[in-house]
Amino acid sequence: MGSLASERKVVGWAARDATGHLSPYSYTLRNTGPEDVVVKVLYCGICHTDIHQAKNHLGASKYPMVPGHEVVGEVVEVGPEVAKYGVGDVVGVGVIVGCCRECSPCKANVEQYCNKKIWSYNDVYTDGRPTRRVDSPPPWSSTRSLW
Repeated sequence: MGSLASERKVVGWAARDATGHLSPYSYTLRNTGPEDVVVKVLYCGICHTDIHQAKNHLGASKYPMVPGHEVVGEVVEVGPEVAKYGVGDVVGVGVIVGCCRECSPCKANVEQYCNKKIWSYNDVYTDGRPTRRVDSPPPWSSTRSLW
C-alpha cells in the first residue's frame, strides 16, 4: 500500500498567469488519507473549459494552476478504507473530486449540483489546500494523481 504518512513532491504542467502558457511546476501532494486512491496519470485530456480556466476567461482563475480533468491512470496506492479499487487497476477521473455527500443532489447521485462540490483543479479542499489536477479527498474513493 505504501506510506500513508508522507507527502509527495510531483511535477505537473501549470499555467502561472492568464497567458495560459504551461510549464513544469513542482508541488507537494497532501498525505494519502484512509479513503484516498493515488493514481499515476497515464493520459490527461485538455478540453476548452481547461483553456478558459488557464487564460482566466471566466475571471476566477487561481495560479499556479495545473489544468486537465479527463484523466486515465493506474492505481499505485490505496488507503486502508478503500474497497472498490486496488493497486494496478486502471481508472478514469473526471472534473468533480469531492462533495458534501449529505445534500439532496448528493443523495440522488447528481453531485454536480452539490453547492459544496470540489473541482479537480482551480478550487480549494475543505482543509484550505488548493486542488491541482486530481489530488482529491473523499467521496470518490478519492482519486489523486501522483504524476
